[in-house]
Amino acid sequence: MSNQTNSFQVSKASKKVIIVEDNKAEADLTRIIYQDQSIDCEIVHFENGEDFIAFVDNDDVSEISYVLLDLNMPRVNGYEVLEFLSKNEALKNLVVIVFSSSNNSKDVERCYQMGANAYVNKPLNLNELERAIESIHNFWGITNLKPQAWS
Repeated sequence: MSNQTNSFQVSKASKKVIIVEDNKAEADLTRIIYQDQSIDCEIVHFENGEDFIAFVDNDDVSEISYVLLDLNMPRVNGYEVLEFLSKNEALKNLVVIVFSSSNNSKDVERCYQMGANAYVNKPLNLNELERAIESIHNFWGITNLKPQAWS
């Protein structure tokens, strides 16, 4: 039993968290929160969905723990990213958390229908934002286990 725990801890320590967010200030704030909370992961930021798609289409995604995806971005928006991921067999199992300021129920429903694993309304209050990021990471980055075939 302790062998399984040790191997899991080793595998999660080097995971990447992807932030797809066109607002650089919000992405920087998110990165700072991860650092302040001593969350052990590599943060990779993409300013639009087009750059993120190019990355996942040409790179090894096994080290990606989860993706924080904004919806409203120029060039390729969050919906288009979800559509691309759902149509690509090698990418459809990426954990994608829509992290948006929109709390419109139609946006939420559409994102789940398109394959999002979670939808989190991005809090405007700094303390609530810190708690949201901590909760996201505690579940999707630590607690959630993916089948070996996905890694």
